[in-house]
Amino acid sequence: MATIIDSGSAKSLIQEYQQQNASDDGPGLLTPADQLLNGFFIDRESLEALLTNPNVVGISINLAKHPDFAGQPGNYFTLLYSGAELNTDPDAQTPYINTGDICGGPPPCPPWCTDIC
Repeated sequence: MATIIDSGSAKSLIQEYQQQNASDDGPGLLTPADQLLNGFFIDRESLEALLTNPNVVGISINLAKHPDFAGQPGNYFTLLYSGAELNTDPDAQTPYINTGDICGGPPPCPPWCTDIC
C-alpha cells in the first residue's frame, strides 16, 4: 500500500515528472487550458462522500480522457475516483470492486496547485 515520503523526495519526484512531461519526447499531458498538467486537486467533500460507506477500504483512482476532449486527439486527461470495497468473489479477477459512486473532473494543477510543486 501507499507510503508516506518526505517533502524533499516528493518535490524532487514532481520536478522529474515535470521535466519529462515538458520535454520534446515527453508525453505532454495538458490541462484544458493547454498548460502542462502537474496534477489535480481532490476536494475533501467528494472524498468524505465516498468514505461514508463503511465497507470502503480505499479510493480507486483512474486516468481518463477529459470529457471536453472525448473523441478528439491530444493528451487531455482527468481523474475518475471511487470508493473501493474488498471483492469477496472467490473467482474475482480484481481485489476490489467499485462501490457505485464515481467522482470526476477534479480541477487540474495548474492553477489548482499547492506549494509542493
